[in-house]
Amino acid sequence: MKLSYRRHTFNVPLCFLRLLKRRMRYVRAAGGVVEASDGSLLAIVRNGRYDLPKGKVELGETLLQAALREVEEETGLKVLPATRNPQPTKTYHIYNLYGGWHLKQTSWFAMRADGKPEVVPQLEEGITGGCWFSPDEWHSAMLHSYGTMRTVAANVTR
Repeated sequence: MKLSYRRHTFNVPLCFLRLLKRRMRYVRAAGGVVEASDGSLLAIVRNGRYDLPKGKVELGETLLQAALREVEEETGLKVLPATRNPQPTKTYHIYNLYGGWHLKQTSWFAMRADGKPEVVPQLEEGITGGCWFSPDEWHSAMLHSYGTMRTVAANVTR
């Protein structure tokens, strides 16, 4: 498993991940890698950095339901699950919030959008824009973003 903290990504054994899960507040989240009809990929701009739409799983939601809801809330896009990759990529990262440590697991689903719709950013979440990139440009943008974005990009074929 890969674990990210700040800008560093580490390979960690599963037993260490289980230990962290017991010692920290565990947060489940889900998000999506959205592909337009022409093959371009979506990136959002959150707090001045490229990111992907994601958010916490609400009570009673499946991971896929949460991912679809979060993508729609953060981008204004109506998306559907992609048929090519039903299994999500999972990333883990830790952060300190309000004086307590959290371990966040995010499940990333492949999604598709009809056409190349305009992104309506969710400003209250710190999202100021959205961009459609060619696969090569998207991979480059993700490589210069958060550690978890590099992990997701490594699992998306060009």
